[in-house]
Amino acid sequence: GKQNRFARGCGFFGPSRQFAGVSSPSRFALALTQPGEPNHPIADVFMNQQPPPQSETSKAQDSKDPRVARREKLRQIEARGLDPFGVRFDDRTMIGRCHQLSSEIRWTREDGTDVPLPDFDDPDLDYRQWKADHGPGTETGPNVRVAGRIMLARGQGKLIFLTLRDWTGDIQIFIGKKQVGDDDIELAKLFDLGDLVGAEGRLGRTNTGELTVFAESLFFHAKMLEPPPDKHAGLTNPDLRQRMRYADLAFNDGVLQTFLDRTEIVRSIRRTLDNEGYCEVEGPTLHMIAGGAAARPFATHHNTLDMPLTMRIALELHLKRLMVGGMERVYELGRVYRNEGISPKHNPEFTMLECYQAYGDYNTMMDLTERLITDSIEAIGGGLIRQYDGKTIDFTPPFQRATYAALFQQHTG
Repeated sequence: GKQNRFARGCGFFGPSRQFAGVSSPSRFALALTQPGEPNHPIADVFMNQQPPPQSETSKAQDSKDPRVARREKLRQIEARGLDPFGVRFDDRTMIGRCHQLSSEIRWTREDGTDVPLPDFDDPDLDYRQWKADHGPGTETGPNVRVAGRIMLARGQGKLIFLTLRDWTGDIQIFIGKKQVGDDDIELAKLFDLGDLVGAEGRLGRTNTGELTVFAESLFFHAKMLEPPPDKHAGLTNPDLRQRMRYADLAFNDGVLQTFLDRTEIVRSIRRTLDNEGYCEVEGPTLHMIAGGAAARPFATHHNTLDMPLTMRIALELHLKRLMVGGMERVYELGRVYRNEGISPKHNPEFTMLECYQAYGDYNTMMDLTERLITDSIEAIGGGLIRQYDGKTIDFTPPFQRATYAALFQQHTG
């Protein structure tokens, strides 16, 4: 199921030219190519020009447009001497690592003794009362530097709470004027949902027990110029989800994990084949004759040689030539191209695995296939018994094996 979701989504990315955090790169590209356009005032920031004068009616309309407000905040951030494209951020602590470091948070009494913290998974825990019961003291924790996208924001004035997300998890950021100072609290007021920001401070717990970075310094990395999707519904339009995959990844729960799981599956496939003694090779993608499968190829042309060529439709033929040459176990995991139909489940370009082994037979390949599948499932976790489309599928080996003739007779009588 996860692989199908990936196949549906990975085929079509929007225009590649992006400003980090911008939801609509095609709109941004237009802003770059047409500086001075009233509808694209951010272009003037990049071109170091002043925007053209606007009528009072236009100004009133712009005051209600969140895009205009975001661009104005970006101008204010740049006016504070900060790079609008962000800065290098060394010694970063991944948010997933922060959750691991939570075990280092301590409650230290005034006499210097440490008290083990309570179980924060206990739904009945009142951390404020727990601290009062254990007498005066101070909470201590490791110093961390985190960065990510703002997913939630609340509070104003002297106290602001943010939820940051990187690709390892979420964490709350506590921003207090007393802790960060006047400059950074004003900077925090210029942050919007979707912005990429950083914070440095002590890792600890709020009175409600929420794992939190109590910020002492803030860092700006990128402004999201387009308003994010609805925080509850996310990006729901199927066409936009495929064409704006970056927005789908950033704001729809579970999508990023699907991509990460696919990466683990590919790694597992390579690891299993490598452990079995297979050699990974890279065959040519340009062929003089489309072979190895029955499919319509994409046609192209080599200008220097004045030669018609096709994009490969399969990996097979060059792998077999290596077998003839003496490479007894070979495989390729690569892209192939077929100029045929298209649907949410069928992409003109896709990833194919082919492997070949000398002195084996179809039983050898069935054994290998079983290991590839079970190793991949174990790589992403969750067990060999899984739910898909309302059904339970048991991948526990050994798999049932049957001939086509036996199955045909079983289902047709």
